[in-house]
Amino acid sequence: MRIKITFLAIIGVVLFIISANELGLFKSSSKKLGKIEFAGEGLAAPPFTLFNLQGEKVDSSSFQGKVILLDFWATWCPPCREEIPYFNELYLQYKIDGLVVIGISLDRGGPEQVRKFLDKYNVEYLNLLGDEAVVKAYSNIPGIGPIQGIPTTFIINRKGQICHRFVGFTEKKVVEEAIKQFL
Repeated sequence: MRIKITFLAIIGVVLFIISANELGLFKSSSKKLGKIEFAGEGLAAPPFTLFNLQGEKVDSSSFQGKVILLDFWATWCPPCREEIPYFNELYLQYKIDGLVVIGISLDRGGPEQVRKFLDKYNVEYLNLLGDEAVVKAYSNIPGIGPIQGIPTTFIINRKGQICHRFVGFTEKKVVEEAIKQFL
């Protein structure tokens, strides 16, 4: 039974990688802008409780009143890795103004793998371990559509409303302009 589940999981990952590659999600170019699929207000960001890299529960309600950059990513994803340094820069520059950057890692290798990667790049913003429930919650928001690949980044205003969603690599200046509207 365990072998069958492992085999099905491997098939699922392979199909995801093939689909993501076909959609161009693994191609990274600093000249290519991410696709802004939604820009508006009024849609409540789904709440979540996830574990940080130290194994502690983190509840999204603890960020009420903050502007949130919420990024779904993985260590094996080239466009994700390209965005991380400037997400860190944005966090350091705007945290005093109320910006919170939260990475939701979709890696399956566990917290140690993610921690080693983030330490290598001196990432200071919060990172959590994603699960199926949070992906499903952010894929079922009416009017926005499912998360079909990574990176997928949401900008959430101080009222807890999703205002932007970027799919794929997005240049720093685009993300920064979206954030600055709400600080």
